[in-house]
Amino acid sequence: MEIALVVLTVIGAFILGITVSWLAKGYVEDYIENAAYAKSVTHPEMFDEDGNMIHDELIYVRKENNIWNEFESDDDD
Repeated sequence: MEIALVVLTVIGAFILGITVSWLAKGYVEDYIENAAYAKSVTHPEMFDEDGNMIHDELIYVRKENNIWNEFESDDDD
């Protein structure tokens, strides 16, 4: 009985290991592919005339979601 229990535990662990590694392989391959793509994609506006990367501080613009509230409050006055 003990031998059967050990054999079933070893077989179960083997099947579980195969399943987990097969699922993890897909995630790792996707991560590596996305990382390689992200390194290859560059924006031309991030380089100067000589092709060197510009290391200045970046300025970004945020869209304001409540722009229509200003016009509605002006009509009420």
